Amino acid sequence: MSKLPDVRGRITYISSHAKQENLYAVYETADRHYWTELAKCNQQEFQKSGTEGKCIEAREFIIALPESFFVLYEPDKLLQLFTDRFKEKYGVECVSALHHNKRKTNYHIHLIFSERELLPEPIEKTARKNISQIASENPLIYSAVSRNVWEVL
Repeated sequence: MSKLPDVRGRITYISSHAKQENLYAVYETADRHYWTELAKCNQQEFQKSGTEGKCIEAREFIIALPESFFVLYEPDKLLQLFTDRFKEKYGVECVSALHHNKRKTNYHIHLIFSERELLPEPIEKTARKNISQIASENPLIYSAVSRNVWEVL
């Protein structure tokens, strides 16, 4: 399993006929807007956390298939069946692409998936109190900027 720090770029790469010479099928369970919003949200959360390194926006499996599948199954149907089953089992959105390598010796699926669920309606979070209200009610204040706990005198 690969970690993807640029999910939109990777989706473009695996689904492009210009970049993949032997691309047979592409299938998506969510539109491209979902992946743009997912990347934006993950990047925002990552920056808020202050963690070092790269933000992981999604993950990818590369699944080798028997060469006989190339002859036995229609690529579109095979890819849709496989991807829908993965989504059903794990409850995540997916983008997948089915192709051979350049020499046509490795028939495989690229399956990109989100680690976040697509909610039917977004959940909006609103702050109920500002920091001065919290300070007056609680002897300790947590500073998100410095990550220190200060005692209020």
